[in-house]
Amino acid sequence: MSPSALVLLGALSACTGSESAPEGAAAPIESSWMADLVAAPASFAERVGGAREGWIALHRNDWRAAAAAGGDPEARSAREFAKFYAVLAAMDAEVWSRMGRAWSARGTLPPASLLPWLIGAALADAGRDEEAAAWPAGEAAVPSVAERKRLHDRVRAGAADLGSLEATQADALLVEPVEGGARELADPWVLRTHARVSRQRADAHAAVDQALFSSDLGAPLHLPAAPTDPGADADACRGTVRELDASLDAWRTSASANASPEGRQLLDDLRLVEGARARALVELAVTALESDRPTCALALSHLAIDHESPRAIGPVNSPTLFAALASAELRVGHTREALDAIEVLVAPWPETRGLDETLSTLVVLEGLDRRGDSRE
Repeated sequence: MSPSALVLLGALSACTGSESAPEGAAAPIESSWMADLVAAPASFAERVGGAREGWIALHRNDWRAAAAAGGDPEARSAREFAKFYAVLAAMDAEVWSRMGRAWSARGTLPPASLLPWLIGAALADAGRDEEAAAWPAGEAAVPSVAERKRLHDRVRAGAADLGSLEATQADALLVEPVEGGARELADPWVLRTHARVSRQRADAHAAVDQALFSSDLGAPLHLPAAPTDPGADADACRGTVRELDASLDAWRTSASANASPEGRQLLDDLRLVEGARARALVELAVTALESDRPTCALALSHLAIDHESPRAIGPVNSPTLFAALASAELRVGHTREALDAIEVLVAPWPETRGLDETLSTLVVLEGLDRRGDSRE
């Protein structure tokens, strides 16, 4: 957020004073929170109440700071956490599955390693029982790993706090010695534990009506119907974005021309249109992933990125954008591109380090299959 925008928000905080759209149709933006805010910028103080810092944090997609502020920002951030971790947990299970298949196809799975057991544990935890049945089951033979699994169970049941995992989530679950070095094995449960706890926290909050800094553009947006030819799905979804952009551009031109200087500054300095557009596209991308339409999800994710800061989290690029982008890249077979997207999240979200490690292993395995030897 620019310094001028912060000054404006500070000044405003001292002031007083439908039906679903058809598939592919742009939302009636004139009835959105953006339109209300630009038309009456002094209403910002009333909308944020005593949680101004929390709303500013939510605007810049800093969900931890928003949660710490309490109130509606905390409730909204809980929903963001739940969505983010659900995407990551589903992706994590897919990476473990593909890594297991790659090792099996090569016939070089390390025989003395705990890795086969972890692959089965990851798949079982994700409910992929048919795949899990091909791998070792039962309690882990390594006591520290068995204890970590029990800790996950306690956290999910509410008998232990998530902080007891967060203290160690940046560390490998286990480091095994191998010829010439060591192999780090990732925790196969951590992202699903975060997803479950986040969902529980989101469900515990009362319904939040506040749409400020959200994807709400006045009415729901929908994915276009899936084409008969799956290869045309990305183009169909790009068409939906073109319709949305035409509607947003028309509204922005009109709103800017009619707004007060303060309203125009809110619109421009806070990048209201860009942020709401990106959030709406990410919502659609997540829906596309859940509907097994990865090429559509990939097109939507690419179109949502803020190309001014393509690898930074901020008011336009949310953590869920990078999670959705990585998942879509993986699902269409772009494993290295998926790794690139996930690595944006590793520093701010240490719990993604295990996913980064397993994805890196998958990249190497796929490279071996293509080249016959590895330079990595």
